[in-house]
Amino acid sequence: MIKDWLSLICGGGGLIVLIILILKSPTFETQDSRLHQKLVRKNQNTFWRLVAWFNKPLLMVGWCFGLAFIQLVTHGWGRFCWVLAGLGFANVIGIIIKNTLRRERPSDHLDYDDDFSFPSGHVLGTTVMALILWQLYGPTWWLGLLLIIWWGLVAVCRLTLRAHYPSDVLGATLLAISWLGALNLIVAFIWG
Repeated sequence: MIKDWLSLICGGGGLIVLIILILKSPTFETQDSRLHQKLVRKNQNTFWRLVAWFNKPLLMVGWCFGLAFIQLVTHGWGRFCWVLAGLGFANVIGIIIKNTLRRERPSDHLDYDDDFSFPSGHVLGTTVMALILWQLYGPTWWLGLLLIIWWGLVAVCRLTLRAHYPSDVLGATLLAISWLGALNLIVAFIWG
């Protein structure tokens, strides 16, 4: 339970600070844009487009339902609901933040990335699913390594395809960490 409080406080606090910086600090925006230009890859090849496609938010919902169904069959309704709430409410919160801040995407982004930039929906979904898988099947070193590689590929993909600034990726990660900490605390309070 302590780790859930830490996740909520640190992740949520970091997210709030990041949102304030995006809204109020032109210097932060400039530095974020400069960092984005340094990190962006010139090669937007098929590999990165496939990484984006397999981890797009709508498809991630499908992966989530698959995992939730496995949990329903093996552990019952509680885990089924927890998995769905984990990704479902994270996406709702992400969409609310995205449409409230209305941050424009970096220039030269792909045409199909046509909504707002902060936070990254791809990274949000991947981070939530990775943390859920870690809670369900971890902790093992090999699973941790696979989940970090998966998250890293998606994060780099969103920068490489010019879809997001680095702070969009960080914001999505902080949102996922804080939301799952909050969800675990809610579940512990209700069924505690």
